[in-house]
Amino acid sequence: MKTIHIVSSPQVRADYARHVVPSYKRAETAPVLVRGQGTRVWDADGKEYLDFGGGIAVNCLGHASPRLAKSLQEQAAQLVHVSNLFYHPKQAELAAELVKRTGPGKIFFCNSGAEANEAMVKAARKARAAEGRFEVITTLNSFHGRTLGMIAASGQERLREGFGPPMPGFVHVPYNDLAAVEKAMGPKTAAVMVEGIQGEGGVIPATAEYLLGLRKLTRDKGLSLLMDSVQCGHYRTGCFQSYERILREAGKKEEFLPDAVSMAKSLGGGFPVGAVWLGEKLMDVLGPGTHATTYGGTALACAVALEVLQIIEEEGLAENVSARGEELKEGLGKLAGKGWVGEVRGFGGMVGVRVKGRPHAEVAAQLAGRGLLVVPAGSDVLRFLPPYNVSRQEVAEALRKVESTL
Repeated sequence: MKTIHIVSSPQVRADYARHVVPSYKRAETAPVLVRGQGTRVWDADGKEYLDFGGGIAVNCLGHASPRLAKSLQEQAAQLVHVSNLFYHPKQAELAAELVKRTGPGKIFFCNSGAEANEAMVKAARKARAAEGRFEVITTLNSFHGRTLGMIAASGQERLREGFGPPMPGFVHVPYNDLAAVEKAMGPKTAAVMVEGIQGEGGVIPATAEYLLGLRKLTRDKGLSLLMDSVQCGHYRTGCFQSYERILREAGKKEEFLPDAVSMAKSLGGGFPVGAVWLGEKLMDVLGPGTHATTYGGTALACAVALEVLQIIEEEGLAENVSARGEELKEGLGKLAGKGWVGEVRGFGGMVGVRVKGRPHAEVAAQLAGRGLLVVPAGSDVLRFLPPYNVSRQEVAEALRKVESTL
């Protein structure tokens, strides 16, 4: 007979207080989630929520995808992990698929976005090490991860507080300001690293002119252009990479290909996997012994990531999230100026709303109380990050829940 385990929300919160490092800011009333299905999750008390937070842009297929569960089970029964001293077909297959969607180059596999960004920066630095070039220009308000290297790279001072002298070699300039990038370039500059859409910074898209200008500027000066696509990539905007969507929306037909692109979050649909696409200039820089990670590209992770790509393509989910995202953006735009709803921005399944007159965390908690989960960003923005298979009806339901709080 199967034992039924009764979960007590107060007990779980108490266990967290006793045993879990308090590095995340959870509201005291945050739900204790125990089950998910599609775009919905349920807490230990049976309350149902529409999940437009998606594990912070991770759960691109929603929760409990039957195909994803089957893929996990089948691969786990065959081969979970071998070290990178050996070959296995799933890693080769996934690398080929990512190269096909991005451009000529090669893939380094890892486990998270911060790791992917670290690898990208190491490759760019090593490529110019003989010339004494190691500086990477990044932008104010950017977020690239929480390792010691990536808090130095990120353009948010609060991330570095209390951790001693930051790693040298990063210069921060205003976002979407091409002149500031050019002014910051010097004899030690190796690369420029930007997000196509600043996610943690408040869902702020780069302009097409900025991206094209960065590409020309870095190419003319022989420097690398690194794109952090951890949150905004992998079809989150409806295109494989956010820069493709940005250029398309602006009607720009110029060819745009950076020198490196970092990926993670939705890449595994909820399973931890990260990757870096390195273009032809950087793809052979990281030779044996220069960089590695034990779990990078493990068989289980690669099998799941391959299944995620297949589901997205077979079910037309890139087109769906693009269309549903426009409906969400349009609906929120109609509410702009009412209550707490301010400026609305973003693309596809990555939409941000500036909160007016109230703390954004307070509004997020109120929405959770109405059964809608969203994610705070920056100092005053709420992110709406639905799964790619979200329905028109679910978007309408989310909009009704937002309107009920005004």
